[in-house]
Amino acid sequence: MRSKYYYSLTILLLLSLSGCNDVNVIDQPTPAASVDQQLFNQAEQLAAVGDHPRAAATFQQLAANIPGIDGDRYRLSAAEQYLLADQAELAAEIITNIDRPMVSPELAFRLQLLEAELTLRDEQPEQAFELLSLPPPESATVDQKLRYHRAKATAFKRLGNSLESAAELSEVDLLLVELSPRLDNQFTIIETLAVLTDTALELFQPYPPGTMGGWMELTRVIKAHAGDNQQLQVMLDQWRDQYPEHPAMPELLNGYFSKLKAQYRKANHIAVLLPKTGRFAKPADALRNGILAAYYAQPSNTRPKLVFYDNSNPASTWPLYQQAVDAGADIVIGPLIKGAVEQFSRAGELPIPVLALNQVPPEVDQSEDLYQFGLSPEDEARQVAEKAWIDGHRKAVVLVPDNNWGDRILEAFRNRWEDQGGILAEAQRYDSTVFDFSDSIKALLNLDESTGRRQGLQRLLGKRLEFEPRRRRDAEMIFLAARTQTARQIRPQLQFHHAADMPVYATSHIYSGEPDPRKDQDIEGLIFPDIPWILLSNPDQPLNRDALSSVYQPGSALFQRLYAMGIDSYQLIPHLARLQENSRETFEGATGKLYLDELKQLHRRLVWAQIEQGVPKIIGYTDQNDLFMEGDILDDTTPQVETPSDQQNVPIDNAPVKDQG
Repeated sequence: MRSKYYYSLTILLLLSLSGCNDVNVIDQPTPAASVDQQLFNQAEQLAAVGDHPRAAATFQQLAANIPGIDGDRYRLSAAEQYLLADQAELAAEIITNIDRPMVSPELAFRLQLLEAELTLRDEQPEQAFELLSLPPPESATVDQKLRYHRAKATAFKRLGNSLESAAELSEVDLLLVELSPRLDNQFTIIETLAVLTDTALELFQPYPPGTMGGWMELTRVIKAHAGDNQQLQVMLDQWRDQYPEHPAMPELLNGYFSKLKAQYRKANHIAVLLPKTGRFAKPADALRNGILAAYYAQPSNTRPKLVFYDNSNPASTWPLYQQAVDAGADIVIGPLIKGAVEQFSRAGELPIPVLALNQVPPEVDQSEDLYQFGLSPEDEARQVAEKAWIDGHRKAVVLVPDNNWGDRILEAFRNRWEDQGGILAEAQRYDSTVFDFSDSIKALLNLDESTGRRQGLQRLLGKRLEFEPRRRRDAEMIFLAARTQTARQIRPQLQFHHAADMPVYATSHIYSGEPDPRKDQDIEGLIFPDIPWILLSNPDQPLNRDALSSVYQPGSALFQRLYAMGIDSYQLIPHLARLQENSRETFEGATGKLYLDELKQLHRRLVWAQIEQGVPKIIGYTDQNDLFMEGDILDDTTPQVETPSDQQNVPIDNAPVKDQG
């Protein structure tokens, strides 16, 4: 399970073109012998000029006067025109009147193709895929073949199979003649492949590579070097030497810089607002070091000016921001403290964008240039609900701490679980300040009711009864919200209270972040999501956890995750405009696969693991597009770490890092 994870998915900063369309220009039938030739010509002309509603009505008029298969042909043409006119309900209504057993093979293919396009409009890719199971007949026209492959590409994409979707788009490429549609389609091929991990692109490389292998290798090149135009051009030239006969158009390789320039926001001067003292000083230090790690990983001649401001006092936030604006900053990273983020949330129009390092409830008129990034536990709770549902569970019980943190996690899980159709059979809270959680666990599993029934029977019968308490049978899984030490205490108590066979899902907080097989035997079997920085290490990437173990803060998973967040906050800057353009656009970061919602809050899709023999075993990604390898076990040795050095005042070539205190 590597990634898509988790470094430089910069290709998508290059690719903002729309995905494949479900329908295309549709061929019209030749007139039957008994047809009104003038009316037929009128229908064709209306379709040719794009007046699809009137073309559909005219084809319906033709069909009304012609019996049998010929009439069905015109009814089908009318339905196709209604679909092009975005009147899918009318199209669906018309085809219900077609006599299916009597249609010819040619009409049967057209009918199934149209039905597939309609089901894709209704977000039913599985049904569409079934309708597209047979290839086009030899009699199919070019336009029908284009529609077929585009529809199949869309179905594959919505089913989470990006590789097969790109293969269908490659078939589309072979059918296109005109320059502009073909170029758009080739961009879409790269965009589709770009959501796959580098590992997937390498592992699934066909042999010999052929056309599809060329597309996959081209995607890897662009992902690795986008943003560095000079190096990218060198790599593209090498790619062309390797694939001299590949159909990728020269315009694809040479023209995307100008075509997609608006999607890439390169900053020449970055200001960072972080506290240096107070209760947030240590988390801020981890973020600061992550930002610096990403900064130093850039080639020295491409680094922007980077200036740190001391934002220990939230009251100084707006003056510091104005100071950064006056100094020529292009964007601000921070602040971290929620009260400071709220100031920007209420500020209205901002002179330069802000990437806040925390999230607050949205204001009604929130600034267009305020982005919010945080390691939200609510995101994890929602992904637990999704994972458990995908795993086939429908009835859940939840155990959370009796505090605000637990309430937030419970609410997020409940909403997502019930939205999917799940049943929340029970939710119990526990006191996190104690060590015995028996009362909460018994109530969660209905063991207290079982004990109560025994006591009632004993009073009724007047004698002591042999008794084996039985837990509830109306739940299939447990969702546990707990910190590491508490989870190590709760899991054995769940097993003691007859829940050893129930799957237990949790958030990342149950895992310390450092492999410790002896202690983590107590959380054996727990299933949880976490960030790639914690669970994955790619030695080929300069910003991997093992390579940076001498500078990130030791001893706390919180600091490790914040260090990764600092890396992402710096590397996200060029991609914010692209992510804002489309909620399906993603950035592969150290904290997960990141995407923006309509409120400009960043969310993370995480890696899934299960504790096996005291260490996390990778079991998948939340997103179906991601590749993972079953059986990957983290190294059970803890790396030696040192306290991070103070690098803020070190000048870097001609792009100095400054600390404005």
